[in-house]
Amino acid sequence: MDTDQNANTIQISKEFEADVNSLFQAWTEPEQLKQWWHPSGNSLKDVKNDLREGGEVTYEFQEAGLIISGNYKEVKPNEKLVYSWNWNLTEQNEEASYTLTISFEGKENGSVLHILQEGFSGPDAIKPHQEGWENGLESLKQHLGSNAPANDNLRSADQMNDRSGGYNEAPEQVKVGGG
Repeated sequence: MDTDQNANTIQISKEFEADVNSLFQAWTEPEQLKQWWHPSGNSLKDVKNDLREGGEVTYEFQEAGLIISGNYKEVKPNEKLVYSWNWNLTEQNEEASYTLTISFEGKENGSVLHILQEGFSGPDAIKPHQEGWENGLESLKQHLGSNAPANDNLRSADQMNDRSGGYNEAPEQVKVGGG
């Protein structure tokens, strides 16, 4: 996994042994997202994904009063997604807004996912998100590498905490990126 960051952005790339269409579907289809994406150990309760320019995306989680929402600015299936990504932690009465650019690249033996997250207030805010992305992308890699039927990939939140829980040290570091 390649990572790069400046004061206000995270850039991460990861290779997958899955074709670009499978990678895109795992990133955008609600039932697949529920199987692999667990930021800070939270399980997705509901996903709304209107996959078109101007369309709304909302991720509602079972724990922690966390809702992430946004709108698509650019949609090119199997190539690129650009969208606002607004974290609303209702229990902490905190909000944070970012822009995500997700690029999907086909390769001979798989694909590469490129993530650019912009809008951080400074370098201190980046670490929990970067660790969250790294954990989340590892979970995505395991999800895509599984030969089991989709329903066999379901795991409890406790089982997922070790793999994709993100940065769980101090309460103020709850806002974990894609993990």
